[in-house]
Amino acid sequence: MNDTSLSSPRRRLRASLAFALCNLPLVWLIALRYVPYLETPDDWLGASYLVTTWVGHFGLLVLLAWVPLAVIALALPRRAAWLPAALLATAGLWLLLLDTGVYAQYRFHINQFMVTLFLNDQNGEIFSFTTTTWLAVLGIALVLLAGEAWLARFLFNSSRTVRLPVWRMAGALLLIMTASHAIHIVGDARYQRSVTQQAAIYPLLFPATAKDFMEAHGWLDPRAARNANIDTSPEGAESLNWPRQPLSCNAGTRPPNILMVLIDSWRHDEYSARNTPRMHAALDGTGRRYLSHFSGGNSTRSGVMSLFYGLTGNYYHLLEDTQTPSLLIKQLQETGYELGIFSAASLDSVGFDRSVFASVPELPPAAQGETPAQRDRAMTESWLDWQATRRRTDSETPWFGMLFYDAPHGYSTPQDATLPFQPTARRMSYLKLGPDTDPRPYYNLHRNAVFHDDRLVGRVIDDLKASGDWQNTVLIVTGDHGQSFNDFGKNYWGHNSHFAPPQTQVPMILHGPGIPAGKHEGTTSHLDVVPALMRHVLGCTNASEDYSQGRDMLDATLDHPWVMSSSYLDYGIIEKQRITVVDGTGSWKVVDRQLNEQKETISPAVLEAMQVSKRFHAP
Repeated sequence: MNDTSLSSPRRRLRASLAFALCNLPLVWLIALRYVPYLETPDDWLGASYLVTTWVGHFGLLVLLAWVPLAVIALALPRRAAWLPAALLATAGLWLLLLDTGVYAQYRFHINQFMVTLFLNDQNGEIFSFTTTTWLAVLGIALVLLAGEAWLARFLFNSSRTVRLPVWRMAGALLLIMTASHAIHIVGDARYQRSVTQQAAIYPLLFPATAKDFMEAHGWLDPRAARNANIDTSPEGAESLNWPRQPLSCNAGTRPPNILMVLIDSWRHDEYSARNTPRMHAALDGTGRRYLSHFSGGNSTRSGVMSLFYGLTGNYYHLLEDTQTPSLLIKQLQETGYELGIFSAASLDSVGFDRSVFASVPELPPAAQGETPAQRDRAMTESWLDWQATRRRTDSETPWFGMLFYDAPHGYSTPQDATLPFQPTARRMSYLKLGPDTDPRPYYNLHRNAVFHDDRLVGRVIDDLKASGDWQNTVLIVTGDHGQSFNDFGKNYWGHNSHFAPPQTQVPMILHGPGIPAGKHEGTTSHLDVVPALMRHVLGCTNASEDYSQGRDMLDATLDHPWVMSSSYLDYGIIEKQRITVVDGTGSWKVVDRQLNEQKETISPAVLEAMQVSKRFHAP
């Protein structure tokens, strides 16, 4: 074959694809470094997902990397294209190798923030490499480059590449990748832990799901699927070293009851004698109020997760994928507590059926009603009925209750409700909001919804007092996250958009036996609730570091210098005067508590947070 034929655009394109595909076995080999953090599936569906995802997903990444190789092949002469192609391939393989090392330490993949940490880690607190390591790194890089240069030059200059079925191979990889996503759709819908637990280890993998679509078309009953596949065994995820030591707990013969009241989107400044008069009258002076309390998230999923696990949001996907329940819930079950879990909104929609409450066999559905306010009222009635039934049948067994109110999240009030905060909007319409919108009517609508829920919580408290349970019940009243109303003139509304106090600081009031009344001014976090309950209610003698990243909330000296809060993709490290925000791509910035951007520097708190965040990863 003559030189002109080898230099045709079609042949150069084929040679570039052949070069990319020849690197695929090396990609698979490097990716084996993820294997120690993958739980081996023990059924055919999980094994099929492992094979198809390993082959198809890394094949897709190689095909995506081929795109710039194709541009190089078309833009440069054949005799010159091999060198940039070799450099690009070496860089890609080295990046994958580096990502396996980062994942081994932190269980998330490399991003801009990790690079910044590396450049600012002058004392080796986060990354520590010896001279031997650096020399090995340099040697591997040179060997890779030499090998890639030889391979690229050979393929770009050889007529044999014409005979390789590269287009068919690329098509086969795409088909295998499609099969992988189809298997995940089935596994996710069937609550197949052997499938879902694998997703986190793959870089840039966004597995497909269709549970809601299948339910809407009558193809799936998710609750039946959950009940058929629920795993109540005591074994936890192999990729988690959690708890770090077996729990040693002795709750005694009659431990106190626990009632957790959660109000969705409840701002820290919406607890007062005017806004929540029933709760304030019952708890002010007898309960313990935390004045600087932060949720572990600015969204429902991460906020509730932090409250029930005592862990930061970077663990959520791993916990959900492996269907690992809250250690608090499991300990309550082992202690013999009766569980009464009630929610106005669906717990399934945010994944709590396969995470927080994964060990609860019969998880009740959301309350009935056309509006959040109606569902809140129906949920309260169901709770009171459950309590009445429980008292008639078994009044001596301790119980754990959760009431999750939703009206403020939906800006919902009953049609006949008193609306003390005026002027008030009729409904929330985010499409009408802008930087110049007067927030007062919408803020007042939100406060009126809180006022409505306060009356319902008041009924719950009155029932506890009338039954005699009040003095032997630990009551926790808080929110999952806050809500913004353009507080700083930067056009932020709602939640899940920043980590300043309007979205992360929430009310927190504790009341019950052994809880001293008063006000706590130090900074506290949702992560501190589990250690307090485990120690003071369930009699666990372990240090909180064995099972939580928080500390005992009843420690009078507790005052965190920083707390971490997460959203679905981002997280913020909140200090007294600054917040370091890292988004899902690894980009980062520093703002103050009014969201004004500050000089970008890595503070010691950030380095400490990175160390704490990996505490429970399996070695």
